[in-house]
Amino acid sequence: MAFSFTPEKKERVVAIFDIGSGSVGGAIVRMPSDSKGIPTIIKSARTEVPIRDNLKFDILLEDMLVALNATATSLYEGKVGAPDEIVCVLASPWYVSETRIIKIARDHSFVFTKKIADEALQKEITSLKSVYDSKYSGTKSEPEVIENHVMGVSLNGYLVDEPIGKKSKSIEMHMVISLSPKTCLDKIKKTLSNTFHHMPVSFSSFLMSSYLAVRDKYVVPESYLLLDIGGEVTDVAIITRGVMKASLSFPFGKNTFFKYIYTKMEIELRDAKELFNLFTTDALAVKRKEKAQMLFKSIENSWGEAFRACIGTLPHTLNLPNTIFVTADADIRGWFVDVVRN
Repeated sequence: MAFSFTPEKKERVVAIFDIGSGSVGGAIVRMPSDSKGIPTIIKSARTEVPIRDNLKFDILLEDMLVALNATATSLYEGKVGAPDEIVCVLASPWYVSETRIIKIARDHSFVFTKKIADEALQKEITSLKSVYDSKYSGTKSEPEVIENHVMGVSLNGYLVDEPIGKKSKSIEMHMVISLSPKTCLDKIKKTLSNTFHHMPVSFSSFLMSSYLAVRDKYVVPESYLLLDIGGEVTDVAIITRGVMKASLSFPFGKNTFFKYIYTKMEIELRDAKELFNLFTTDALAVKRKEKAQMLFKSIENSWGEAFRACIGTLPHTLNLPNTIFVTADADIRGWFVDVVRN
């Protein structure tokens, strides 16, 4: 008599790094053995990336790697055990991402195969490289694909969950493709290897990770907006009927916000942060508060104009949803949420 057993899934320990332009966060997370369990954060740490007037990519990259090393060292020194794997979630400007719509139509029905899907994907990756070249023209680094997700496939105009092997006259695929400079990925891996030796490292974009988290963990309308306000860049994703239709970005983030304050007020960065803290806690004297209020209104207008200009590049057929998810550092999150509401 023979017995067969399904092997039990084991708990995994994962090191997750949130790599942005304003800070680098990290956490050691215990992942449950089944999908219904809740992940447990064992230890977390975050290191700020210094604000500089010079925004050259190479300088920002070196600053980020220093912050990454400090965060990884802090997690390691917690002595909570070695992770099984490392996941790096990249925010702008460490990747370029675009949503692509691939349309294939023929006079007669044909079978949709994996080969057709792969060839279409490769064509879009080649096309995206021109966008990559314009963004990273000074890096002289080859692009590497960090993710390519098929968001949805329609056959003859109808959304199909499992389209491979089915016949159709027309196919429409919505895809999200993200590229990152290979030198950037290699340096991240090398920096992490100083602390966590011989660990497999995988990469994804923050917008895609946010989309998956919202989709799987929240009861939300089918259409919504994702806003990630990073250090130097704000990323925007538009989800329509459960599908990410567009991903955009514009150069205005937390660091831009504080640079605006200390430049206009002719003060140091630490004084700008203190002024903002006093303003948001209503601890300023009346005259100083009135002056600060005018300044913050000006910043709000500048961010709003940049946001509207970014959204203005979208096709007119794409409507903006009313539901918005905002991710930002804790110190400026409340202010930006109010700005978005306005």
